[in-house]
Amino acid sequence: MRYQVGDVVPDFKFVTPWNEEKNFYAKGVNKVEKVEKVEKVEKVEKVEKVGKVGKKVIFFLRYYGCRTTQLEFREIVDDVAQNKFVNKKDNKDNKVLVYVVLQSAPETVRPHTPTPNLAGLEIACDPEGTLYRLFDIGYMHLGHFLRGLPSGTPPRPQKFQEKLEKRLEQATNLGIVHGAYEGNEQQLPAVFITDEDHKILFAHYSEDIIDIPDMEDLLQYL
Repeated sequence: MRYQVGDVVPDFKFVTPWNEEKNFYAKGVNKVEKVEKVEKVEKVEKVEKVGKVGKKVIFFLRYYGCRTTQLEFREIVDDVAQNKFVNKKDNKDNKVLVYVVLQSAPETVRPHTPTPNLAGLEIACDPEGTLYRLFDIGYMHLGHFLRGLPSGTPPRPQKFQEKLEKRLEQATNLGIVHGAYEGNEQQLPAVFITDEDHKILFAHYSEDIIDIPDMEDLLQYL
């Protein structure tokens, strides 16, 4: 079942690029020596109160090897480092915590992350797609990945095709090359914003791999 505005996101465990196991609700971490496979996402029914933690933005991207994902990831990290994710409505200059979920393994993401201590940023490695299934994030039609669309497959909407071409040009200009394939090639992105009680304020299930809201669109919910 897809989450909607007003729903409460359940607590869940995730693993960082540094093999730390964390909970979405809590602040503590547990060191994980090696992650072979995450069989399922554990929903935590009872959580010890750790106080209000403010709003959170959750970006579900694709796998790191994807060129547009690399570009999006770089921009999110830069925005976090420059304190662009700020809640100016409820509490002036209260920083928002940003999560980026990737279909890649920790060892894939680790060399491309700035530091495990970048304040305001959490990275979740989910090569098995368990979090994507928890949030019921769908898949793009296979035909859109092929040069010749199968008979009966609707073409990619022009607005997404134009955006894809623009983003790929940006990636090329930055010297971004395609990396290893991981996860599900057809996986779609999604973006959520939650309040201090983990209630969803904004939910965007993407229609295309390039369909990710701009920063300006997200700021009104922070």
